[in-house]
Amino acid sequence: MLYLFLSMVLAKLSTLQISFIVTVVVVVALLLVGLLYLFYHRMTIKKKFREYDYKKVMSIAESKDYFLINNFLFRVGDNDVANVDHILFADKYIYIINDFYYEGDLGGKENDKSLILYKPNGQKFYTDNPLIFSNKIVTRLSLITGVDKSLMIGIILINDNCQVALENHSKQFYIIQRKRLKALIRAIESRDVGNINATQLEDCVHAISKMNRRNRK
Repeated sequence: MLYLFLSMVLAKLSTLQISFIVTVVVVVALLLVGLLYLFYHRMTIKKKFREYDYKKVMSIAESKDYFLINNFLFRVGDNDVANVDHILFADKYIYIINDFYYEGDLGGKENDKSLILYKPNGQKFYTDNPLIFSNKIVTRLSLITGVDKSLMIGIILINDNCQVALENHSKQFYIIQRKRLKALIRAIESRDVGNINATQLEDCVHAISKMNRRNRK
């Protein structure tokens, strides 16, 4: 019955009208497919952002022959532990990198307790400032390892679709998109400072690796 009804309707339409209807249907279908793809892409990025971050940091380590420790778990108190997603041992600095995902864009100042998170729908929320977290992690790591804090660079690695408008004058702590990480490390490593002694660096890698509570059963 439906087929018969459609046939009767189409028979009364001109070729131009039929072409218009077909065009509209195709356009609507393409829009729906596009929206579904964008939704799927966003969910994939959110679900796999740590995997993407791992691949980015690993590629930098391999290309520069840097030491790398992933998933470093250490004690920060009597009953508390903290995790560092990546510790990258470069020629001049040791990079303490943690992965963060933000659904929206960030704004604020480096010393603010909270940053503003601008959601895609236009709403604004406050979120803990990850630079403060990074500073605490670096300070604690320096304390338990004996490595001079000035040799450590704290990096908050965020998803590429998060834009950052942050007043940050620090040369030690950064919030950076994944796609800009390589350029940031290259710029920091180009500073006019001496390299870390190779033997001391290797000893530091082994010492920190032994402290990793992930390795304990």
